[in-house]
Amino acid sequence: SVTSLGRCHTENDEDSKAIACLIRALERDPFSPETLLALGVSYVNELDHEKAVQTLKSWVAHHPLYAGMEQVDGSPREEDDLYGGADVEDEGIEGEVANGGIRTMRAKTMVEMRDVERLLLRALEFDRTADAAADVYEALGVVYNVSRDFDAAVDAFQRAIEVRPDDYELRNKLGATLANSNRSDEALPSYRVALKLKPKYARGWLNMAISHSNLQNYQEAARCYLQTLSLNPEAKHVWSYLRIALTCSEQWDLLPLAASQDLNAFHKHFDFVEY
Repeated sequence: SVTSLGRCHTENDEDSKAIACLIRALERDPFSPETLLALGVSYVNELDHEKAVQTLKSWVAHHPLYAGMEQVDGSPREEDDLYGGADVEDEGIEGEVANGGIRTMRAKTMVEMRDVERLLLRALEFDRTADAAADVYEALGVVYNVSRDFDAAVDAFQRAIEVRPDDYELRNKLGATLANSNRSDEALPSYRVALKLKPKYARGWLNMAISHSNLQNYQEAARCYLQTLSLNPEAKHVWSYLRIALTCSEQWDLLPLAASQDLNAFHKHFDFVEY
């Protein structure tokens, strides 16, 4: 299906392609919970906070399990108004940092995000079955990542994993959240479990490589980058990450191989599986 193709793109760290596929899938089934949640995650990966929040709100609003649940009205209540109540749409709040630039989140998006959070917490009360709770905790983890409340996101993903311990994507989300909160050493075990569950998981290998780089384990980072490239040769941006790892480990002799993008030549220097 188109949704499955979109999820494959997400697993290969190709979120722009995933978004295109998932939008096509929603044209056929506008209220698919699986597709809406996957699309929300991809929007977060692309740092499109506004669309991520809107999609996650649609996910809970149209989920069949919560059809009888009262919805929030979208207007900020006094206790939830973080911005003084005046001209909130014109303010910006510092958000994600990417490619050397600051991504800002509109205050209106922050208010909408609080609405989504309240909806999800209400959904937990509405249906307490384990499977339903796991889905809600996963969505909450994504929302808390948008708001950069990483401790809450870690807790949400851990609760989801308690229900679905063999979900490699949840393990990866937990690892990425820990890494985003400067806890790369704690992220590595989550990535290892994810990759044990699915060895051919390109995004998991890439995330583990980045955590190793953050910890200055450049040799292991390079190996993981090479494994990522073996699984997804189209991930050309990973070659630049590899060059940085080789430079930091002063493996100057290997830089020409990276420049020529000769994956096979690296087998003499690193242990990775080529597919």
